[in-house]
Amino acid sequence: MTAEHSTWIVRITGAVLCLSVASTPAAAAFTATLTAGVHLRAGPAMVYPSVMVLPAGSVVEVFGCEQAYNWCDVQMRAERGWVDAAFLQAASASGPVVVADSAAVLGIPTVSFVFNSYWSNYYVRRPWYARRAYYYNYWNRYPHGFPPPIYRPLPPPVFRPPVRLPPRPPVNVRPPGGGRPPPGTGRPPGGRPPDDGKPPPTPRPAPSSGQ
Repeated sequence: MTAEHSTWIVRITGAVLCLSVASTPAAAAFTATLTAGVHLRAGPAMVYPSVMVLPAGSVVEVFGCEQAYNWCDVQMRAERGWVDAAFLQAASASGPVVVADSAAVLGIPTVSFVFNSYWSNYYVRRPWYARRAYYYNYWNRYPHGFPPPIYRPLPPPVFRPPVRLPPRPPVNVRPPGGGRPPPGTGRPPGGRPPDDGKPPPTPRPAPSSGQ
């Protein structure tokens, strides 16, 4: 085999390799929409600094979620960070679903948050990078991220009708008139009993003496 043939073989092999690499389909990007305005955090917990505030309706690229699917590693334009999966909505065959409840059905992979490499790749120029040791200690305590708090609405108030107490009896109340009988009910004038309508008794004649 001549040198010229060897050169052609190398060129053809290289061209075949380039063609195979170019024809390999790229990994399908998983996208989700934010249902509310949320903070893009520098780690999978609310204690990590806020990278930026993502407005409601923003479309982000999801790279994976932490175990239990509480937080997901996402990117919007050049910003990379973690979002509470309860605010991520994705399309499915049955319609839009919340990532926190349907991540396994959607096929979202689980990923781990590795503090050193993640912060070194994305946050070196951030002002809060100087507090790296503080957040590193937190990551050692919760390497998989602390679950976000569960929102539980307060129960509606219970209506209780007002309690009506019986009226209290009067205390030390004198009768009207200062305790005296009303006019016209006192003793008749002259000290005689009142006339009850009966005729007065007929006086009997005095007996006569016999002579």
